[in-house]
Amino acid sequence: MPGRRPLPTAIKELRGNPGKRPLANELVVPANSPEMPHGLGRIARTEWKRIVPLLLEIKVLSTLDRAALAAYCTAYQRWILAELEIQKRGLLVESPTGPRKNPAVTISDHAMKLMKSFLIEFGMTPAARTRIQMQPPCEHDPIAEKYFRERPRV
Repeated sequence: MPGRRPLPTAIKELRGNPGKRPLANELVVPANSPEMPHGLGRIARTEWKRIVPLLLEIKVLSTLDRAALAAYCTAYQRWILAELEIQKRGLLVESPTGPRKNPAVTISDHAMKLMKSFLIEFGMTPAARTRIQMQPPCEHDPIAEKYFRERPRV
């Protein structure tokens, strides 16, 4: 199916549902912290621990998102390790035929693309945040409460 991927309802609600389309057809899953999978590297585990509370705060994370989050954290670790390799050896490395691009550059670029796709899925890119509109909390209005409570049903 070509076109933009649909955003999670939680992200649409945070943005104030600018399209004004009904939100009722989406599967509603309670916000929950998935269990961290075994086998994640040290850097990936650190990123998992950093990002889970942020995703829970905006209510876009559930136990169903475990694999997607693990894939993001793995891509993050791969990006960090590739960048460390680039810092160590540089953008170009020597080969029998002369200087060539460090393979870590390709690994870093690919990992960044994967990270971006997962961040977009979770609504965590700078562009996504600029479109989020926080709704002010409703103030207690006793007159409105009385009106709606006592209004006869038709």
